[in-house]
Amino acid sequence: MRFRKPSLAAAICLLFSHAAPADVIFLKNGEKLEGVIVREDDEKYVVEVKVSASIRDEKTIPRAEVQRIEKEAADAKAFADIEGLVPAPELLTIKGYEARIEKLEGFLKEYPGSGKEIRVRGMIDVLKQEFAVISLGGIKLGGGMVTAEDYAANAYGYDARISEKRIKDAALRGDLLVALRLFEGYELGFGDAEGRPGLAALMVQVLGAYRANVSASLGSLESRLQERQTGLERMSPEDRARTERAIQEETDNLVRRFADEKTARVKWVTPDAFHKESLDETLRQIAAESGRLEQVTAAPAMPLAEVYRNSWEKLPGGTDEEKKAVLDEAKANKLPDPYLAKLYERAGLPLE
Repeated sequence: MRFRKPSLAAAICLLFSHAAPADVIFLKNGEKLEGVIVREDDEKYVVEVKVSASIRDEKTIPRAEVQRIEKEAADAKAFADIEGLVPAPELLTIKGYEARIEKLEGFLKEYPGSGKEIRVRGMIDVLKQEFAVISLGGIKLGGGMVTAEDYAANAYGYDARISEKRIKDAALRGDLLVALRLFEGYELGFGDAEGRPGLAALMVQVLGAYRANVSASLGSLESRLQERQTGLERMSPEDRARTERAIQEETDNLVRRFADEKTARVKWVTPDAFHKESLDETLRQIAAESGRLEQVTAAPAMPLAEVYRNSWEKLPGGTDEEKKAVLDEAKANKLPDPYLAKLYERAGLPLE
């Protein structure tokens, strides 16, 4: 099947809607073309144009048809590669900030006096302000900066929100198995967090999508095995023997991994499209988990984020007996051990 290339006029219309910088070629017929001149000689220009977000095309323009050219400055091209560095994403690490700042400072060194200098310096200032918070133990979350002091005073709540964000991000990317495994860890560490009901509802949707994917693989398994066998029979004896050995090696690895995960009591085994046992096990776990999560409807009467925060605020003052009473209450509310340890440290008492 042959596809027609977009006409020059159509390409111009498409490209004109993009704000990305480019060379601008003004034609004698009144049209103008935005792109990047990649080659030129005495008779023509070869221009790379962007037809869509993922498709580029080359256009040959005779010099005789060109009225004038406004060339894109080199710094404009370089700036297009770095302008997305700000704002920084949430939960970016110290190394992540350092890498972004280094790229922006590198631009200033390479293009001194650039018309983009003021904007780039402003971007650097924003990143350095955030970096100052991060380097002291703070985080970026919820569109704002959280200082180390604020984080320490609300560690359980912030950690729960971070865990929730990672689960939601995985679900949004379509990494369903990753989302389910992260949620398993979330329930172990933050089973009484305030956001659990909403997250449980999301996971019911994830389970529905995961069930559809796994069921489709299981339903087509027999036909795919037959198709593979038919392909093997069409091969030469040497090629067939080599391919069968590779298939057997892969099958052995799948069987071994499944057995190892079952021995380790992995809740969410790794399913494979050619391994029936892993597909069956995954569907069984999906059914069990769906029924359980559909019963999660209400937040706990006393969210542990509040338990932790109240305990943190009470601990600086008071006698050792009063501090022990606060800590005993936190333990009675089943605050997880890592957060109890933070409270004991704040109280200046040995962990019991």
